Amino acid sequence: MKVGAAPVSWGVAGPPDWGPMLDFRRVLDEMAAAGYAGTELGPPGFLPGDVEAVRQELARRGLQAIAGYVPVNMRREDAVAEALAAVRATAEKLVRLGADHIMVADEGDDLRAAVAGRPQETARTGLDDRQWRCFADGLHRAGEACARMGLQLCVHPHGGSYVENEAEIERLLSMTDAELVKLCLDTGHIAFGGGDPLAVARRWAHRIGLVHLKDIDLQRLRAGLAAGKSYGELAKNDCFVALGDGSLDLGAIIGQLQAAGYRGWLVVEQDRVVHPEMDTLADARRNREYLRENFGL
Repeated sequence: MKVGAAPVSWGVAGPPDWGPMLDFRRVLDEMAAAGYAGTELGPPGFLPGDVEAVRQELARRGLQAIAGYVPVNMRREDAVAEALAAVRATAEKLVRLGADHIMVADEGDDLRAAVAGRPQETARTGLDDRQWRCFADGLHRAGEACARMGLQLCVHPHGGSYVENEAEIERLLSMTDAELVKLCLDTGHIAFGGGDPLAVARRWAHRIGLVHLKDIDLQRLRAGLAAGKSYGELAKNDCFVALGDGSLDLGAIIGQLQAAGYRGWLVVEQDRVVHPEMDTLADARRNREYLRENFGL
């Protein structure tokens, strides 16, 4: 397995009210210095718009482009064309950068944002049969288009989206073609949605195309949910923690991936906001050393 990083560990995320976005040069420098082999692209506006300039910046630091992330609405038939166009635009950039994966996640809405992390409530506010069929059809179309470009499409379960709890992951993967649609196993988001990431890794070992390795403090999560906090508020207030500091059995998860023959990317992520006093390079090194010292990765 190859170990990569994602800009969100440096507080670089999509929502405009998330927090300060660090300069991409600092983030890439620290990724390379900490010993990561590759990076995901991060949200729009983080990396330069000139793809050739990005390619040169990555090559200068010995970093590979891993994947890009596209939030989509494929639940509504009138929104699928726009979603497919967004996927294609990111796919074209990824191909030029030499990546071989692309992630999509349902973009969610206010209803799901209000119940994120509460599986009993997300179970009552899910998609109907027609919406599921529309979603699956859209993913097949996106998967076919990406495959023609040499990219593997992976679906990312995400807090606040319509693919969050374990039953939703099960339904989506059961409805889609195993060759066209893979799973991005995000250990933190699956746990956030009330699921068991180890059980998902076992059940869907043959569908895992990419791994986001996160740790999460479940006690902090439950206290925050009881206080009515949203996914964004919880993430920005240290619900996701350094590898080994949280509640997940990362050793069992990595062991399951190894036993299943997974040889892809482990992308280390810690959804958070970065403050001026934080030593982001030290944090990145700590997570990287944790994997090296404990698992030989």
